[in-house]
Amino acid sequence: MTEAAEAAADQITSEIVRLHEDSYGAGVTAASVHVLPDLVVLVLDVELTRAEQTLIDNGSRNEVRRSREAFQEVIGPTFKAIVERATGRRVASFMSHMNIDPVYSVELFRLAPRS
Repeated sequence: MTEAAEAAADQITSEIVRLHEDSYGAGVTAASVHVLPDLVVLVLDVELTRAEQTLIDNGSRNEVRRSREAFQEVIGPTFKAIVERATGRRVASFMSHMNIDPVYSVELFRLAPRS
């Protein structure tokens, strides 16, 4: 990664982890951010809330995944703003996926072409 990409990755990591913890009330145990020419990819090892863990323990994995992904859609504009500030580029689209076993999420930001 270039120096600029590393600086953007550090900024994105710091802000997304803080926002994630504030929004979910559950932490992030590890974060990996990759800033590519037209793409930013985050992989977050997330902690579950007690309620989510209870649901999973009782066979409701899909409900937890759907709930997390629905929340990501709502908070998506804030995530996009963080990436835009750090990269200086507009985010053309955002996708989020929650995996349950093991627990992690992937956040994908497609950057708009440079103008």
